[in-house]
Amino acid sequence: MQIDQHILIRYFLKQASEEEKEVIRQWIESSEDNRRRFIRERIRFDASILVDEAAVEPSTKIASGKRYWLHPALNWSLKVAASILILLGSFYLYDNYRMARLAQTLQCVYVPAGNRTNIQLPDGTSVWLNANTSLRYPMAFAENSREIMLDGEAYFEVAKDKKPFIVKTSKYDVEVLGTTFNVEAYKDKPNFRTMLYEGKVKLYNTKNPKAVYLSPGQTAELMGESLRVVPTTTPNSYRWKDGLIYIEDKSFNAIMELFEKFYDVRIIVNNKAVKDLGYRGKLRISDGVDHALRVLQNDFPFKYKRDEERNIIYIN
Repeated sequence: MQIDQHILIRYFLKQASEEEKEVIRQWIESSEDNRRRFIRERIRFDASILVDEAAVEPSTKIASGKRYWLHPALNWSLKVAASILILLGSFYLYDNYRMARLAQTLQCVYVPAGNRTNIQLPDGTSVWLNANTSLRYPMAFAENSREIMLDGEAYFEVAKDKKPFIVKTSKYDVEVLGTTFNVEAYKDKPNFRTMLYEGKVKLYNTKNPKAVYLSPGQTAELMGESLRVVPTTTPNSYRWKDGLIYIEDKSFNAIMELFEKFYDVRIIVNNKAVKDLGYRGKLRISDGVDHALRVLQNDFPFKYKRDEERNIIYIN
């Protein structure tokens, strides 16, 4: 985004319209280079005004009843120096104020059923959001921490930073410095699970002040009111971010729950013979629910019927 020099001059002269002021504000906030250029242009403008004033009349100073005359060049230099200090101080305060406001301004991303998406947070952290997931995060992180709020399932590749990265959920908070992990914490479901792939994470909440730590290859699962740490037995379950459903020894009912999430459809299982049967395999989400069900029919004795109007699949 470029800025018209004439708009800047009108702004410095306090003659800019409200629309022009908004253009300048957006231009400054769009990049650090623009902010630095604005400071340089402001200093250059103020210096040119001071030069004109110094050329008209030398200044005087009065101290202890005596009058001291300053050389015009020295007087101009002092004015420029004072102007620069005031300007830099103003921009420091403005920058702090702007960052504080951005830290309070939350962005909200919601991924509906049957979808998934990838976003990048202000610190460079990459996040993949699964279906039926919402994420709230600030436009700029606070000075001491990086906090976000998750309802659903997400896979994180956290940018390394001295500030801790905290994923707040309705059940447990997950704190890291820089790592790769998957969190599943839907507010309307009792399940909570965190799988760690790289680095180290800490999990805690207000009910259980004693923190639980995970190492790579470990999974934390919520059992009742407490967390249980176990070896990860489903290392590929995060591959939903790549458009794949890895089914690793899941029951038929558990598989149908996955299909409901990935394909935005309600599934009612009326066939009791298949409910407890296990299955292992891999499916592409893009192939659709009908293809997925036909694949399962090779191993399970069931038929299904779709109610398109009500978006329900009946397993018979």
